[in-house]
Amino acid sequence: MQYLYSSPLYNIPIPRIYAWDLTFDNPVGAPYVLRECVRGKNLSENGRFYKLSSKDKMKVIKELANVQAELSKPSEFTELGYIYQREDGDNEFYVGKMAAVPSGSEEEDKLREPFLGPFSTLPDLWEARIERETLSAIGNWSQLPSDSSLPSHLGSSKANPQEFGELLQLLSGLTTLFTPPEELSTLCIHHSDLAIRNVLFDEKTLKITGVIDWEFASVMPLVATGRFPNDLGWEGNEFARSLGKLGNVSEGEVWNHHYYDWTSLSGVQPPPRTDMPSPPASPTHSPGCVDYLTSPNATANGCAFQSPGSDFEDCVPSPPSPPLPPPPNSETSQQDLNSRAKHLVELYYYRKYYASRVASRDFALTRLFMDSVAYIKFNEVVMGGAEKWFAAADWIKEVFWRLQEEDRSVKDNLMAGKGVVRVPEVFVCARRRDVDLGEWENRLLKGRR
Repeated sequence: MQYLYSSPLYNIPIPRIYAWDLTFDNPVGAPYVLRECVRGKNLSENGRFYKLSSKDKMKVIKELANVQAELSKPSEFTELGYIYQREDGDNEFYVGKMAAVPSGSEEEDKLREPFLGPFSTLPDLWEARIERETLSAIGNWSQLPSDSSLPSHLGSSKANPQEFGELLQLLSGLTTLFTPPEELSTLCIHHSDLAIRNVLFDEKTLKITGVIDWEFASVMPLVATGRFPNDLGWEGNEFARSLGKLGNVSEGEVWNHHYYDWTSLSGVQPPPRTDMPSPPASPTHSPGCVDYLTSPNATANGCAFQSPGSDFEDCVPSPPSPPLPPPPNSETSQQDLNSRAKHLVELYYYRKYYASRVASRDFALTRLFMDSVAYIKFNEVVMGGAEKWFAAADWIKEVFWRLQEEDRSVKDNLMAGKGVVRVPEVFVCARRRDVDLGEWENRLLKGRR
């Protein structure tokens, strides 16, 4: 925040910082930032943004897009990581390791320390996370009483050592093909949680008066920043899953940082009756599903680092205000379904307008939100840890099989950063499935019981 305030490279309204201490070893007894008071309204409170006219919503979106375009300028830094200020210089900054809240376990803190960076490339970051997950599995799972006793919210058929081992190899291989091309590898500043709730606006002009909440800002490749503010689509994923719009490879396709594109009311009808309990009213995030870049307090193997007096959920981007209605069920009226779907279709066009405003600031950003999708998803999977690996197992395998069937020249170009990986919105069907002859043993064992 102090770097952006003092840097001549960026034209972003940021409050002035008077003092700060990000440790617990200070007179306050907690991390603090003393900043300038900025006049302005938070349009996320009481759903203010959603109550604006379409024209005014577009004004707000244009202002947000201008901030992202500014942050997308090539950075003066050469490594991925968090920005720190040197103690011996007022305006000297450098890139260091990712911030991490103490876990309360000295052993766990020592385990993660070598994997916090800084990093040279995005694949280097992914490889570090994969190595960290492996070491954590060795340390935590070496004395399991059975293969089905992994600490996971998923069923034993999904979460077991054999599956972990397979996914470990698939992800490691895929990192070589997900090397971003040069135009998407430019290092820039990533806010990590650029959203309406973290911006103050002039109530009359709807111009931005201040952008706040920079504690997880970092230097990242451009490709990792190509995602929309969650105010513009968060609820669409859960609504799509409730109505069966995510196809056959569905468990890993509910993303935190990519939103299902609702473009019409086609297929909007009450889901079939089920005896399963209804999901919670607002979207929630299990620690394993959280993007490490957005919430660096997510640990390996689905645990969470917690600082004294704080909950893990405080570190996760919160859903828009007001809270979302519960996902639809068989009792939801068609009128209510159509109303919610119409709102989601509107958000689709606001997202595209946002992308167009970013592109209007720099021709190099024209395809950012189109070409980043696969990398945003892959990053979320890798950095989400073992829980996300298990949840996205079908997606990982489908991506692997489809890329494997490409010509060698295509794979060579991807590894050299001369191509862009693209994935469909939804994998409607599996292109290739393994033939597991070991299933015969399972059938025989069941027949003997």
